[in-house]
Amino acid sequence: MSNLYESDAPPTPEEAERLVKRLSSGFGLCDTPLPLSPRDDKSLKIAIFSLQKYLKDLEFATEYLDRGGLQTLCDIILNFNGNTLAYALSSLTSIMEHDMGWDSLSPEFIEYIAHIVVSEQLATIGRPAIAILLKLVCANKDNESNTSSICCYGFPVIYRSIQQEPDLITSLADRLQSQDYTLCVNSLSLLVALLKYVPDEHRSELSNAYDNSNLRKNVMRLINTHPSDELKELLLEYQRNYIKNIVARLRIAVSVHNPHHVKLLRDIWKAANVDKIHIPGASKWKKIGFSSESPQREFGRTGLFGLDQMHYYVMKDPVMFSKLIVEQIHRPEGKCCPFAKASAEVTDILCSYWNISSMESLTSFHQLILSFNAVHSTTLQTYFRIFHDMEATTHDFSKVSALVRSQLRAALNNDSVKDIQEFDRTMFGTPYQVIRDRRLKELEWADDLLGRDAISNLRTRLSKQSYEFLKKQRIGCLLEGAWFPSPLANHKTSNNNNNHNNSVNSAQNTSQTTNGSPLAIMSPTTGSSTTSFKRWRYYKLSRSKKCLMYGDFSEKIAPVLKSYGNLYGRIELSQVKEIKTISKPNGYSHSSMANSGTADSSGSSSSGKYLFALYSDNNTVLAEFVCANATQAADWKDGFSMLIDDRFISKETAELFHTLTEVGVKVKLLQIAGDRIEVPHGNIEIPPVPTGLGSGFFYDYVES
Repeated sequence: MSNLYESDAPPTPEEAERLVKRLSSGFGLCDTPLPLSPRDDKSLKIAIFSLQKYLKDLEFATEYLDRGGLQTLCDIILNFNGNTLAYALSSLTSIMEHDMGWDSLSPEFIEYIAHIVVSEQLATIGRPAIAILLKLVCANKDNESNTSSICCYGFPVIYRSIQQEPDLITSLADRLQSQDYTLCVNSLSLLVALLKYVPDEHRSELSNAYDNSNLRKNVMRLINTHPSDELKELLLEYQRNYIKNIVARLRIAVSVHNPHHVKLLRDIWKAANVDKIHIPGASKWKKIGFSSESPQREFGRTGLFGLDQMHYYVMKDPVMFSKLIVEQIHRPEGKCCPFAKASAEVTDILCSYWNISSMESLTSFHQLILSFNAVHSTTLQTYFRIFHDMEATTHDFSKVSALVRSQLRAALNNDSVKDIQEFDRTMFGTPYQVIRDRRLKELEWADDLLGRDAISNLRTRLSKQSYEFLKKQRIGCLLEGAWFPSPLANHKTSNNNNNHNNSVNSAQNTSQTTNGSPLAIMSPTTGSSTTSFKRWRYYKLSRSKKCLMYGDFSEKIAPVLKSYGNLYGRIELSQVKEIKTISKPNGYSHSSMANSGTADSSGSSSSGKYLFALYSDNNTVLAEFVCANATQAADWKDGFSMLIDDRFISKETAELFHTLTEVGVKVKLLQIAGDRIEVPHGNIEIPPVPTGLGSGFFYDYVES
């Protein structure tokens, strides 16, 4: 403490004790003229220093808080710097160790704490300031380990601070290089907590902030410097939450009606700088490699995470990206590699290779997963290199993907590839000829028979049959119909009239909410919109397959409704422009969702993947479906998707399609083996025309 006093003698113990008593009696800075005299300033320092110790005692802290001491402490933090500020921040952390008294901190004060973290370089100030923010992030209802009754803060309060102090994440990442161990641990703990408690609407934004800082580099440095047991466990916790964040973003559907998603797409389009280039048949998004002019459809398998990866690659070097797109545009027709499609494909290849959803409980470090952005960028560049080296066309997209997957597997299975530098050297340094030869050997090693043209043709034919079988089955579920919870089971409306004919006409015209969604239908027996008693809705596809019929009922009158007699609602499928998984239905009551088995005790849906909705082109909800299980969700979601877009989108249907095709191939091979038929290599040689048949004899080639 001697370094605190340079000119005057330190205050006597009696003076210090007297000032502590003033601090614990509602002392405010307004009681003392500012600036303080040197002696008063030093008295305040020693008093605050002593206060750190006293506030750890629950009885003293209770009395201190009852006398308004928290506001005094906040005033000192707002008005002082140096050691006085450091001691005041530490005193506040002592208060926050108790389960009381700190639930009234203002947003402005919290933002100032964030400002201190960014602007103050002293470790003695940074340590307690970061500890305060960490305590606030963890004080939320989702924290199962939080034993405190104070849970009124959480991620939102820190998010406001991040908006006011954009350099907060960068400052925390830079603090990981600090020689002060506690400061390093506190900074990493806060970064982990933010990643752990971030809600879905801010996942992408927070991930971008992490990616644009030195966090990855500094985390790698810590991993490679033999960290202590405490720091090692904290780094593993960061890795677990990093992977959980990837999985969560994979499940978030990209929507052109989400402002953040639109911003990411707009950044990509602006960086391409091709709006003045005219391409026949491509007005906008197709120019940069999307399969259609609806960019959100490209991310059906990779979700928001796929869009984030694409955005990171583009914004890392916008000039290079623009040159790449222009180069592809000016290549001969059919010879250009579609950037957007390739980027989404690479993301899917990496997630599939690592089986990312099963890696949340890793107990060892996986540095390349923590470098996912860099791995994606390198693999995407390799994808373009292979596409051009093999002189591929757009029809060879799957072949290029197979070669990239083979090269990726070879690189990641190499024991010498442990960091991104070695990965880059392996991916960029392997010639195309080596990649191609390895792939050919893999086909031979896997099964020589399966690599032959005849079997490839067989698989293609069986895949078409499997698709048609699944399409018929899924659409058959729609034609049969099913019961779902009514979206307006609690919505009460007044009676209109008791005229039967008028109610039927009103029902057929479909009642609308203010946003254009069908809410309920008129009862054909009462003529009133008595949705308060109608807990169930029956959906059934019309025989023409052009519209979806529905009716609301108080009870399930039969397991299956074979006729359309009681289904007066109607939704034209031509209006459906998008099928999206939703996390929470808009108008469902807790009781109706509980009856369907999709709600927990708090009233929230137990699984967002069982909920989906049909949307029109202006983002109007046409219908919402609360499915009882994954099977029903796959039947109905893919039934609509196959009917409207001629494709499936759920994982369950994709796995079933793959299984049906592969089982079909194996069954055919068993038949061939049983009949001792030899499967030819390549094309069959055409035999010579038998003698004596004349010139009119010929062989006809029939495609399988």
